[in-house]
Amino acid sequence: MTDDDDIIKQTTKLLVVGNTLQRKFSYCSREVKMELFRSHCYSIYCNSLWSRFKVATLNRLKVCHNDILKWLLGLLRWYSLSLAFARNGVNNLDMIRRHSVFSLRSRVELSTNSIITSVRQSSAYVCGPIQQLWLGLLFVQKVG
Repeated sequence: MTDDDDIIKQTTKLLVVGNTLQRKFSYCSREVKMELFRSHCYSIYCNSLWSRFKVATLNRLKVCHNDILKWLLGLLRWYSLSLAFARNGVNNLDMIRRHSVFSLRSRVELSTNSIITSVRQSSAYVCGPIQQLWLGLLFVQKVG
């Protein structure tokens, strides 16, 4: 079982949201558009639990997320999205995922619940794919 189906559902949901935002709020100010982007495009449910997926599937979600920002701001195809995200003070999908992973991992690590504590001490948690993905997302690994 993989997380591709959930990522595809999130992509479809974002496309619908993006089209609605573009159609209904094209006349609004940039500040209003960015607040709409934050409120509708930051909530990607369960993304902190994704660990088994095809990179191409996640890349489609990133493209969708980026396209929504382009649509809202009326940016041309060649415009730098990194610059658009930075100038408008909104997070890209990678930042949203890191924040979500950090939040969940912190809650798991700090929990005193006996069930969570026993899961946290198991080898499945310590060496499992979710933990490996979390560490990869949260910590920059020195190359070379």
